[in-house]
Amino acid sequence: MPDKKEHDRSKITFDVDETADMLKVHRNTVLQLAEKGKLPGAKIGRAWVFVVDDLVKWLRLEVERQRHQRLDSKTQLRTGGGRRRPPPTLPNLPET
Repeated sequence: MPDKKEHDRSKITFDVDETADMLKVHRNTVLQLAEKGKLPGAKIGRAWVFVVDDLVKWLRLEVERQRHQRLDSKTQLRTGGGRRRPPPTLPNLPET
């Protein structure tokens, strides 16, 4: 049985500005992500409502997705065989 704190936390909701503060982005970014269906939320009338637990779950999944993406791109870069072109040849400097 879930404890009381966990149950109460699942009822907490944020508006667009509170969600933007939590994610440390501009409110327009929140609106764009929500309208595209990338950020979990519901439009109730004219206002967007976001459940905090859903935001935390989405953020954790997004962190893992980006982490794997970065690891994959590093692996692809390393398998390329090194530099794509040789380093430039520097001119000889006159001795003084």
